[in-house]
Amino acid sequence: MIINGIGAAISKAGVFGPFLFGAGERALLPFGLHHILVAMIRFTEAGGTQVVDGQTISGALNIFYAELKAGTAISPAATAFLSQGKMPTFIFGLPAAAAAMYHCARTENKNAVKGLFISGVIASAVTGITEPIEFLFLFVSPMLYVFHAIMTGLGFMVMALLNVTIGNTDGGILDFLIFGVLQGTKTRWYLVIIVGIIWAFIYYNVFKYVIMKKNLMTPGRAVLQNQAVQGEFDQKKSKKTQYDTAAILAALGGKENIDSLDNCVTRLRMVVKDANSIDADKLAALGALGVMKLDEHNVQVIIGTKVAAVKGALDELME
Repeated sequence: MIINGIGAAISKAGVFGPFLFGAGERALLPFGLHHILVAMIRFTEAGGTQVVDGQTISGALNIFYAELKAGTAISPAATAFLSQGKMPTFIFGLPAAAAAMYHCARTENKNAVKGLFISGVIASAVTGITEPIEFLFLFVSPMLYVFHAIMTGLGFMVMALLNVTIGNTDGGILDFLIFGVLQGTKTRWYLVIIVGIIWAFIYYNVFKYVIMKKNLMTPGRAVLQNQAVQGEFDQKKSKKTQYDTAAILAALGGKENIDSLDNCVTRLRMVVKDANSIDADKLAALGALGVMKLDEHNVQVIIGTKVAAVKGALDELME
């Protein structure tokens, strides 16, 4: 009901609609419910209704694809809810946040966390997959995530006010090039770069200030006190996944605790017999970015972009 209410508010909010959509979608992401809001805006009347080539089309993404196919002018009202709104944050803001977290890491830990940040930046900037970076700070500082959600919403609103017309869904460099630059200056793609530089400056300075001021334990800032234990985990890492999947399975309560196991782009999604049997601290030590116990039986473990390999290794172990 709350998500339906947000969708109704977005459709009636005028210039603030894109802000509500962008901020709302980020706010729902940690709970895995953002797809509901996204689908509502992309495919129903909540995302607008227009006549394209003699047909009545509803939903922002449907309108964009219909206009692209018909060769007509792209509607700013439709693209206001699409890729362009994500680009200041996904291509510029989150990579700047990752740079701030890296610069705040302890000198002796920087080499250990460098790959984590680089892979997260590539996933966010190129493909629009942001969770590998977002889950590095979400659990450490929910307030930084609130800031991130607001900035994402502002990115949508600013792009809409500037009449940028870059569609599609991902919000990474690929969308920027294919649906922005290659379509010519009529998309006003160059404004994304100008706004993005401002977003990068804001993200970097806010993250660095808050991390240092609050002494937040973002990756690389903790003093490694359990090097012997971590070394034991490192020796058992699978060559295929770079994770100790046997230890991960044990931390999940063993195969007898798992009723079903699946994965999305960055998370293991499980139905378990007892969520309280899962050792979140041990999973964190083994490389998990976060553990979300949705209720007594539904659990999500955030791994990152190598989650499919981890899931496959766990399946082999359980078989």
